[in-house]
Amino acid sequence: MKNIYINGIGNISPQATFTPATETEIAQPQNAFLSCQEPDYKDFIQSKLLRRMSRSVKMGLAASQKALDEARNPSIDAIITGTAWGCVEDTEKFLETVLENKEEYLTPTAFVQSTHNTVAGQIALMRHNNCYNMTYVQSALSFESALIDALLQFYDDKAQNILVGGIDEQTDKLKILLERLHCATPEHPMGEGAAFFVLSNQQQENSYATLVAATTFYRPKNNEILKTSLLASLKNAGLKLEAIDLVLTGNQGTTNQDALVEKSFFPNATIQPYKQLCGDYPTSSAFAMAVAANLLKGNKTLNLNMQNIKNVVIYNQYQGTNHAFIVLSRV
Repeated sequence: MKNIYINGIGNISPQATFTPATETEIAQPQNAFLSCQEPDYKDFIQSKLLRRMSRSVKMGLAASQKALDEARNPSIDAIITGTAWGCVEDTEKFLETVLENKEEYLTPTAFVQSTHNTVAGQIALMRHNNCYNMTYVQSALSFESALIDALLQFYDDKAQNILVGGIDEQTDKLKILLERLHCATPEHPMGEGAAFFVLSNQQQENSYATLVAATTFYRPKNNEILKTSLLASLKNAGLKLEAIDLVLTGNQGTTNQDALVEKSFFPNATIQPYKQLCGDYPTSSAFAMAVAANLLKGNKTLNLNMQNIKNVVIYNQYQGTNHAFIVLSRV
């Protein structure tokens, strides 16, 4: 095990997380959706470039630049992102162009900008960076897959600083589809967000937390598999269940995996759901990781005033199929 530090965070979400205030009014869903509170992109991107960029690219570039600024702009050895939906807006434009032009006279621009790795590619272009660049499209495990890749890079001594992010966006057309599929309801709002982190093997004075572990599961047969794996991850880090102070859970309370976040399993932990703050979307665990890192640093965030938090488990459960753990500890 190596100490991997979170040295910078950029988090664009439905809440006021990009430029957080001391006292924040919690945003409520509108018509079963939570939409991001976006910054002024001119502060991060040249005006002449903004016109050609889709909303997801703007969010990704701004969030990544904020994270890099907080980490004092280190030399980046890898850019790794996770997304399930990709650049939805550009994908819609490409498909509409195909229909309107009857599959003839198509320019490659719309297609190139519609691919899932567009955000990671644009970050590399803006920073003139030719390093390892990877995007994971693994449904609700996309962000965790990116984290695991980053951990492997550190463990193999292939990197000192890595930019990792999770991003998914909504569009008006996507909202219509989600409502028709009964995925978005007032009781179960859908959301969006872009959260980026600068991970490093070197601690800084302003480091937020340490990334202890990340583990994923697809259709686990029972709770015991999940529990055993989490215990093994904690043991490798020298932690016990009694040391966990907070569990941020994306559990919707619809499957038998609810037992995993019962108080009896985490005897000393506060169980706190997070999707009511950001909405439900595949890479929402990146939002939860940003919240957890701020709490571990001692920052009051989103009116969550939790003192003396030392160890946090983020449990991402999506539709009973995809499960993941992220473990963070105080520096």
